[in-house]
Amino acid sequence: MAEKRVSVRLAVVGGREVRAELQGIGDAGEQGFRRLSREMDAANGRVAAFYRRVQIAAAAAATAFAAGAAAMIRSGLQVVDAQAKLAQSLGTTVESIQVLERAGELAGVSMSGIEQATKDLTRRLSQAAAGTGPAVAALERLGLSASALLALPLDERVGRINQAIEDFVPAAERAAVAGQLFGEEGSIAISRIDTATLRQATQDVRDFGVVVSEQDADQIERTNDAISRLGLIWRGLSNQLAVAAAPALEAVADALAAISRTTGPLGQGIRLLFDNIGRLASIAAAFAAFIAGRWVAGMVVAAASVRGLATALVFLRGALIRTGIGALIVAA
Repeated sequence: MAEKRVSVRLAVVGGREVRAELQGIGDAGEQGFRRLSREMDAANGRVAAFYRRVQIAAAAAATAFAAGAAAMIRSGLQVVDAQAKLAQSLGTTVESIQVLERAGELAGVSMSGIEQATKDLTRRLSQAAAGTGPAVAALERLGLSASALLALPLDERVGRINQAIEDFVPAAERAAVAGQLFGEEGSIAISRIDTATLRQATQDVRDFGVVVSEQDADQIERTNDAISRLGLIWRGLSNQLAVAAAPALEAVADALAAISRTTGPLGQGIRLLFDNIGRLASIAAAFAAFIAGRWVAGMVVAAASVRGLATALVFLRGALIRTGIGALIVAA
Protein backbone atom coordinates (compact mmCIF):
# COMPACT_ATOMS: atom_id res chain seq x y z
CA MET A 1 0.00 0.00 0.00
CA ALA A 2 1.43 3.35 -1.03
CA GLU A 3 1.84 6.14 1.51
CA LYS A 4 1.29 9.83 0.77
CA ARG A 5 2.76 12.59 2.92
CA VAL A 6 1.12 15.97 3.24
CA SER A 7 3.10 18.95 4.64
CA VAL A 8 1.18 21.86 6.13
CA ARG A 9 2.91 25.20 6.76
CA LEU A 10 1.27 27.74 9.02
CA ALA A 11 2.15 31.37 8.62
CA VAL A 12 1.38 33.87 11.32
CA VAL A 13 0.57 37.33 10.20
CA GLY A 14 2.36 39.98 12.21
CA GLY A 15 4.73 37.51 13.86
CA ARG A 16 7.41 40.05 14.52
CA GLU A 17 4.98 42.33 16.31
CA VAL A 18 3.70 39.45 18.41
CA ARG A 19 7.25 38.43 19.25
CA ALA A 20 8.17 41.99 20.20
CA GLU A 21 5.08 42.27 22.40
CA LEU A 22 5.86 38.96 24.11
CA GLN A 23 9.45 40.02 24.66
CA GLY A 24 8.25 43.34 26.05
CA ILE A 25 5.92 41.52 28.41
CA GLY A 26 8.82 39.36 29.57
CA ASP A 27 11.08 42.36 30.15
CA ALA A 28 8.34 44.19 32.03
CA GLY A 29 7.74 41.11 34.16
CA GLU A 30 11.42 40.76 34.91
CA GLN A 31 11.63 44.43 35.92
CA GLY A 32 8.53 44.00 38.05
CA PHE A 33 10.04 41.01 39.82
CA ARG A 34 13.27 42.93 40.40
CA ARG A 35 11.37 45.86 41.83
CA LEU A 36 9.31 43.50 43.99
CA SER A 37 12.51 41.85 45.22
CA ARG A 38 13.99 45.22 46.15
CA GLU A 39 10.81 46.19 47.96
CA MET A 40 10.82 42.89 49.83
CA ASP A 41 14.47 43.37 50.85
CA ALA A 42 13.72 46.89 52.06
CA ALA A 43 10.66 45.64 53.97
CA ASN A 44 12.71 42.86 55.56
CA GLY A 45 15.32 45.43 56.60
CA ARG A 46 12.67 47.64 58.18
CA VAL A 47 11.14 44.67 60.00
CA ALA A 48 14.57 43.59 61.28
CA ALA A 49 15.32 47.12 62.51
CA PHE A 50 11.93 47.31 64.21
CA TYR A 51 12.53 43.91 65.81
CA ARG A 52 15.89 45.10 67.15
CA ARG A 53 14.27 48.21 68.61
CA VAL A 54 11.56 46.06 70.18
CA GLN A 55 14.22 43.82 71.73
CA ILE A 56 16.07 46.83 73.16
CA ALA A 57 12.86 48.31 74.52
CA ALA A 58 11.82 44.97 75.99
CA ALA A 59 15.21 44.54 77.66
CA ALA A 60 15.01 48.06 79.09
CA ALA A 61 11.45 47.46 80.29
CA ALA A 62 12.45 44.15 81.89
CA THR A 63 15.38 45.81 83.64
CA ALA A 64 13.20 48.66 84.88
CA PHE A 65 10.54 46.21 86.03
CA ALA A 66 13.11 44.09 87.87
CA ALA A 67 14.56 47.17 89.56
CA GLY A 68 11.10 48.41 90.51
CA ALA A 69 10.08 45.00 91.81
CA ALA A 70 13.26 44.76 93.88
CA ALA A 71 12.60 48.22 95.33
CA MET A 72 8.99 47.28 96.12
CA ILE A 73 10.07 44.05 97.81
CA ARG A 74 12.72 45.85 99.83
CA SER A 75 10.25 48.56 100.88
CA GLY A 76 7.62 45.97 101.82
CA LEU A 77 10.11 44.03 103.90
CA GLN A 78 11.17 47.14 105.79
CA VAL A 79 7.59 48.35 106.41
CA VAL A 80 6.28 44.99 107.62
CA ASP A 81 9.39 44.41 109.73
CA ALA A 82 8.91 47.77 111.47
CA GLN A 83 5.22 47.04 112.00
CA ALA A 84 5.98 43.60 113.43
CA LYS A 85 8.53 44.98 115.89
CA LEU A 86 6.11 47.72 116.97
CA ALA A 87 3.35 45.14 117.44
CA GLN A 88 5.61 43.04 119.64
CA SER A 89 6.50 46.03 121.81
CA LEU A 90 2.82 46.93 122.25
CA GLY A 91 1.62 43.38 122.78
CA THR A 92 -0.69 43.31 119.75
CA THR A 93 -0.96 41.91 116.22
CA VAL A 94 0.56 43.21 112.99
CA GLU A 95 -2.94 43.54 111.53
CA SER A 96 -3.98 45.92 114.30
CA ILE A 97 -0.97 48.14 113.60
CA GLN A 98 -1.87 48.16 109.90
CA VAL A 99 -5.49 49.05 110.72
CA LEU A 100 -4.41 51.92 112.95
CA GLU A 101 -2.00 53.21 110.31
CA ARG A 102 -4.79 53.23 107.72
CA ALA A 103 -7.16 54.86 110.21
CA GLY A 104 -4.57 57.57 110.78
CA GLU A 105 -4.40 58.17 107.03
CA LEU A 106 -8.19 58.50 106.87
CA ALA A 107 -8.33 60.81 109.90
CA GLY A 108 -5.27 62.85 109.02
CA VAL A 109 -3.21 61.66 111.99
CA SER A 110 0.47 60.78 111.63
CA MET A 111 1.67 57.32 112.57
CA SER A 112 4.19 58.81 114.96
CA GLY A 113 1.34 60.42 116.94
CA ILE A 114 -0.61 57.15 117.00
CA GLU A 115 2.50 55.26 118.09
CA GLN A 116 3.19 57.62 120.97
CA ALA A 117 -0.47 57.56 122.13
CA THR A 118 -0.71 53.75 122.02
CA LYS A 119 2.59 53.39 123.90
CA ASP A 120 1.25 55.66 126.65
CA LEU A 121 -2.02 53.69 126.67
CA THR A 122 -0.23 50.35 127.01
CA ARG A 123 1.93 51.61 129.86
CA ARG A 124 -1.02 53.16 131.75
CA LEU A 125 -3.18 50.08 131.27
CA SER A 126 -0.38 47.96 132.72
CA GLN A 127 -0.23 50.32 135.71
CA ALA A 128 -4.00 50.22 136.08
CA ALA A 129 -3.99 46.41 136.04
CA ALA A 130 -1.75 46.67 139.13
CA GLY A 131 -4.13 49.21 140.69
CA THR A 132 -1.96 52.29 140.14
CA GLY A 133 -1.61 55.14 137.68
CA PRO A 134 -3.90 57.84 136.29
CA ALA A 135 -5.93 55.40 134.16
CA VAL A 136 -7.61 53.71 137.14
CA ALA A 137 -10.23 56.42 137.66
CA ALA A 138 -10.87 56.79 133.93
CA LEU A 139 -11.45 53.05 133.48
CA GLU A 140 -13.85 52.96 136.44
CA ARG A 141 -15.81 55.83 134.91
CA LEU A 142 -15.96 54.08 131.52
CA GLY A 143 -16.80 50.71 133.02
CA LEU A 144 -13.80 49.01 131.43
CA SER A 145 -11.24 46.56 132.76
CA ALA A 146 -7.54 47.09 132.21
CA SER A 147 -6.78 43.38 131.93
CA ALA A 148 -9.64 42.86 129.47
CA LEU A 149 -8.44 45.73 127.31
CA LEU A 150 -4.86 44.42 127.30
CA ALA A 151 -6.14 41.10 125.96
CA LEU A 152 -7.61 42.81 122.87
CA PRO A 153 -5.72 43.74 119.70
CA LEU A 154 -4.63 47.36 119.75
CA ASP A 155 -7.14 48.65 117.18
CA GLU A 156 -10.04 47.03 119.05
CA ARG A 157 -8.61 48.37 122.30
CA VAL A 158 -8.64 51.92 120.96
CA GLY A 159 -12.09 51.48 119.44
CA ARG A 160 -13.55 50.14 122.68
CA ILE A 161 -12.18 53.07 124.70
CA ASN A 162 -13.30 55.72 122.18
CA GLN A 163 -16.78 54.20 122.03
CA ALA A 164 -17.06 54.17 125.83
CA ILE A 165 -15.93 57.81 126.00
CA GLU A 166 -18.64 58.77 123.49
CA ASP A 167 -21.28 56.78 125.41
CA PHE A 168 -20.52 57.71 129.02
CA VAL A 169 -18.62 61.00 129.07
CA PRO A 170 -20.04 64.46 128.25
CA ALA A 171 -18.37 66.23 125.37
CA ALA A 172 -16.80 68.87 127.62
CA GLU A 173 -15.00 66.20 129.71
CA ARG A 174 -13.89 63.80 126.98
CA ALA A 175 -10.51 65.40 126.42
CA ALA A 176 -9.62 65.07 130.11
CA VAL A 177 -10.66 61.41 130.29
CA ALA A 178 -8.83 60.59 127.06
CA GLY A 179 -5.75 62.37 128.42
CA GLN A 180 -5.76 60.04 131.46
CA LEU A 181 -5.54 57.06 129.13
CA PHE A 182 -3.59 58.23 126.06
CA GLY A 183 -1.59 61.12 127.50
CA GLU A 184 -2.18 64.78 126.91
CA GLU A 185 -0.69 64.89 123.40
CA GLY A 186 -1.82 61.42 122.33
CA SER A 187 -5.43 62.03 123.32
CA ILE A 188 -5.74 64.77 120.68
CA ALA A 189 -4.62 62.38 117.92
CA ILE A 190 -6.64 59.37 119.09
CA SER A 191 -9.82 61.41 119.57
CA ARG A 192 -9.96 61.91 115.79
CA ILE A 193 -10.05 58.15 115.17
CA ASP A 194 -13.63 57.17 115.94
CA THR A 195 -15.22 53.73 115.58
CA ALA A 196 -16.50 54.46 112.05
CA THR A 197 -12.98 55.34 110.91
CA LEU A 198 -11.63 52.13 112.44
CA ARG A 199 -14.30 50.05 110.66
CA GLN A 200 -13.47 51.67 107.33
CA ALA A 201 -9.74 51.15 107.90
CA THR A 202 -10.28 47.48 108.78
CA GLN A 203 -12.28 46.93 105.60
CA ASP A 204 -9.68 48.71 103.45
CA VAL A 205 -6.67 46.73 104.66
CA ARG A 206 -8.54 43.46 104.20
CA ASP A 207 -10.03 44.29 100.80
CA PHE A 208 -6.71 45.39 99.29
CA GLY A 209 -4.55 42.62 100.71
CA VAL A 210 -2.61 44.80 103.13
CA VAL A 211 -3.15 42.48 106.07
CA VAL A 212 -0.20 40.25 106.92
CA SER A 213 -0.63 37.23 109.18
CA GLU A 214 1.57 36.67 112.20
CA GLN A 215 3.32 33.76 110.48
CA ASP A 216 4.06 35.86 107.40
CA ALA A 217 5.23 38.73 109.58
CA ASP A 218 7.63 36.42 111.42
CA GLN A 219 8.97 35.17 108.07
CA ILE A 220 9.45 38.73 106.85
CA GLU A 221 11.28 39.61 110.06
CA ARG A 222 13.65 36.68 109.60
CA THR A 223 14.20 37.58 105.95
CA ASN A 224 14.90 41.21 106.74
CA ASP A 225 17.32 40.19 109.48
CA ALA A 226 19.09 37.87 107.04
CA ILE A 227 19.37 40.66 104.46
CA SER A 228 20.74 42.99 107.10
CA ARG A 229 23.40 40.38 107.87
CA LEU A 230 24.55 40.65 104.26
CA GLY A 231 25.56 44.22 105.02
CA LEU A 232 27.89 42.86 107.68
CA ILE A 233 29.91 41.15 104.94
CA TRP A 234 31.07 44.45 103.48
CA ARG A 235 31.51 45.97 106.92
CA GLY A 236 33.60 43.01 108.07
CA LEU A 237 35.69 43.09 104.90
CA SER A 238 36.30 46.80 105.38
CA ASN A 239 37.35 46.24 108.98
CA GLN A 240 39.72 43.42 108.03
CA LEU A 241 41.32 45.53 105.30
CA ALA A 242 41.72 48.40 107.74
CA VAL A 243 43.36 46.13 110.31
CA ALA A 244 45.71 44.66 107.69
CA ALA A 245 46.67 48.05 106.25
CA ALA A 246 47.07 49.84 109.59
CA PRO A 247 50.74 48.87 110.25
CA ALA A 248 51.84 49.86 106.75
CA LEU A 249 49.95 53.15 106.95
CA GLU A 250 51.51 53.84 110.34
CA ALA A 251 55.00 53.21 108.97
CA VAL A 252 54.39 55.51 105.99
CA ALA A 253 53.01 58.23 108.25
CA ASP A 254 55.97 57.97 110.61
CA ALA A 255 58.41 58.10 107.69
CA LEU A 256 56.76 61.21 106.23
CA ALA A 257 56.74 62.84 109.66
CA ALA A 258 60.44 62.05 110.13
CA ILE A 259 61.28 63.51 106.72
CA SER A 260 59.25 66.65 107.43
CA ARG A 261 60.90 67.40 110.78
CA THR A 262 63.43 70.25 110.93
CA THR A 263 66.13 67.74 111.80
CA GLY A 264 65.09 65.36 109.04
CA PRO A 265 66.39 65.15 105.46
CA LEU A 266 63.78 67.55 104.09
CA GLY A 267 64.39 70.13 106.81
CA GLN A 268 68.15 69.86 106.39
CA GLY A 269 67.85 70.27 102.64
CA ILE A 270 65.69 73.39 103.00
CA ARG A 271 68.08 74.86 105.58
CA LEU A 272 71.09 74.10 103.35
CA LEU A 273 69.35 75.75 100.42
CA PHE A 274 68.64 78.99 102.28
CA ASP A 275 72.05 79.04 103.93
CA ASN A 276 73.73 78.94 100.52
CA ILE A 277 71.22 81.02 98.59
CA GLY A 278 73.80 83.79 98.00
CA ARG A 279 76.43 81.37 96.73
CA LEU A 280 73.91 79.69 94.45
CA ALA A 281 72.89 83.08 93.07
CA SER A 282 76.54 83.95 92.32
CA ILE A 283 77.08 80.63 90.56
CA ALA A 284 73.93 81.12 88.52
CA ALA A 285 74.98 84.65 87.53
CA ALA A 286 78.45 83.48 86.51
CA PHE A 287 77.02 80.66 84.47
CA ALA A 288 74.62 83.06 82.75
CA ALA A 289 77.46 85.47 81.98
CA PHE A 290 79.55 82.62 80.56
CA ILE A 291 76.70 81.48 78.31
CA ALA A 292 76.09 85.07 77.19
CA GLY A 293 79.82 85.59 76.39
CA ARG A 294 79.93 82.43 74.33
CA TRP A 295 76.85 83.56 72.45
CA VAL A 296 78.30 87.03 71.71
CA ALA A 297 81.62 85.55 70.56
CA GLY A 298 79.77 83.23 68.23
CA MET A 299 77.83 86.12 66.74
CA VAL A 300 81.10 88.07 66.13
CA VAL A 301 82.68 85.10 64.37
CA ALA A 302 79.60 84.65 62.24
CA ALA A 303 79.63 88.35 61.24
CA ALA A 304 83.31 88.20 60.31
CA SER A 305 82.67 85.12 58.20
CA VAL A 306 79.89 86.89 56.32
CA ARG A 307 82.13 89.91 55.61
CA GLY A 308 84.93 87.62 54.36
CA LEU A 309 82.54 85.88 52.03
CA ALA A 310 81.36 89.20 50.59
CA THR A 311 84.96 90.30 49.94
CA ALA A 312 85.78 87.02 48.22
CA LEU A 313 82.80 87.41 45.94
CA VAL A 314 83.93 90.93 44.94
CA PHE A 315 87.41 89.67 44.00
CA LEU A 316 85.93 86.79 42.07
CA ARG A 317 83.76 89.17 40.08
CA GLY A 318 86.78 91.32 39.14
CA ALA A 319 88.75 88.30 38.03
CA LEU A 320 85.95 87.15 35.82
CA ILE A 321 85.62 90.58 34.19
CA ARG A 322 89.31 90.65 33.32
CA THR A 323 88.91 87.42 31.33
CA GLY A 324 87.04 87.40 28.08
CA ILE A 325 84.68 84.62 29.08
CA GLY A 326 84.05 86.29 32.39
CA ALA A 327 83.24 89.60 30.65
CA LEU A 328 80.73 87.81 28.45
CA ILE A 329 79.15 86.12 31.50
CA VAL A 330 79.00 89.36 33.44
CA ALA A 331 77.59 91.25 30.42
CA ALA A 332 74.97 88.57 29.94
